[in-house]
Amino acid sequence: MLPSTTLRPRVCAAHRALRLGPARAGLLAVLGFLGPLLWLPPLGTAPSPGSAAVWADDGGGDSGGDDGGGDDGGSASDAGGSGSAADGGGSGADPAPAWGWFAAAQRADEHLPHELLALNPSSAALAYARLQTGVEVLETRNLRGLGLQVVRLRLHGVAARATLERLRTFDPSTFHLQHLYALAQTPAAAAATDGPRSEPISPSKQAIGWPAASAACGRRQVLGIVDTEVQLSHPALRGAQIRSQRQLTPEQTAVADDHGTAIAALLVGQPAGGYTGLMPRARLLAAAPFYRLPSGQTRADALGLALSLDWLVGQGAQVIGMSLAGPRNAVLDAALERARARGVVVVAAAGNGGRAAAPAFPAAHPSALAVTALTPAQAVYRRASQGEHIRFALPGADLPTLGRDGALQRRSGTSFAVPFMVALVSQSLHERQLSAAQWFSGQGMALQDLGAPGRDPVFGWGLPRLTPRCR
Repeated sequence: MLPSTTLRPRVCAAHRALRLGPARAGLLAVLGFLGPLLWLPPLGTAPSPGSAAVWADDGGGDSGGDDGGGDDGGSASDAGGSGSAADGGGSGADPAPAWGWFAAAQRADEHLPHELLALNPSSAALAYARLQTGVEVLETRNLRGLGLQVVRLRLHGVAARATLERLRTFDPSTFHLQHLYALAQTPAAAAATDGPRSEPISPSKQAIGWPAASAACGRRQVLGIVDTEVQLSHPALRGAQIRSQRQLTPEQTAVADDHGTAIAALLVGQPAGGYTGLMPRARLLAAAPFYRLPSGQTRADALGLALSLDWLVGQGAQVIGMSLAGPRNAVLDAALERARARGVVVVAAAGNGGRAAAPAFPAAHPSALAVTALTPAQAVYRRASQGEHIRFALPGADLPTLGRDGALQRRSGTSFAVPFMVALVSQSLHERQLSAAQWFSGQGMALQDLGAPGRDPVFGWGLPRLTPRCR
């Protein structure tokens, strides 16, 4: 006979089930039996105190960090992403911790637990939301450059997913989660380079047919990036034409991170500063939507990304680079589609979830050019995400980049392939060598096919090569 302490919860559960109806009787009886024997943390809770700042449902692969690691310096889920140019895969995956699958499932749909977004809402939809769920309107943002309106809603005492399901019974297309997007960092190593100090990325330039001495590239062109804040006082960026703007709410705290500075230097680094970028003469607009969560993690949310795209499009950016990855979101989808309709080309990093990861966004959206990263030997970066949405492969692994202190650091990630794609697209559009339609179709350009013949899920169409005049 079972001890009375074990029997009592089962009996109580049965009595409650009788009162609540036969449909729930079986479930409650099972829970009453298993309750003393099994406990799992609720989905969305973090493994350490004070870190339950986000919520995640519906697992399905790591769509978090773009650079292959977590904010704490740990590596991302590799999922077998190691490989060579020949086979696009192979061994070498780091063993996953016992709960690694659970952490990946959490990141796959990471969102703020007490916020929702309403995209172009009607007054009736907002009135219903207030009356039926008690949501509070925090702010209304009119994205005039993209022709969108987004309302940010605060929830009180209920989870975002449950509230969303209730609201969608009234209006299935207006309300959405406030998804989060990560820009993780890999451990950096000191970089030793051959040749002049001002040309550390010369081999990568040569790989795409770019002139090693690119001091004149970028004239009369406007580029945009969505990244962490750029250190405008960095010696390598002195003299560059850069305008930066935070895309944060008053309660969000900006982060001090050198990723945005490294991406900016790859694009517009100045020869006099010891690091000649791809397009030193271009004008760079840098939107910074990343902020620090209470858990200490660095994230950007869907509204911040949409606001960034709206500002960049409104300021005249012709090509925009997004070195980040996360879930699909209707607000971000709408912003990408409006940007594309206005003739703007968005380049996005494929993500570093490995070859088994679900497609990461914005790269997987049809309105973006998804790029993956190559090693100096032209093998695919071992953690790069793969899929039918990959369009091109550019240098991005073991790349000499700039740190905050000015020292060169070798870093890897699909995010570092983004500025090479941005430069190729922008310069070719400016010189009328190629059109935006050709970049989206992969037609009419010189390509080095690196994988299976034609377009494949590892390298896309391959490595584009362009010899710009830069006059």
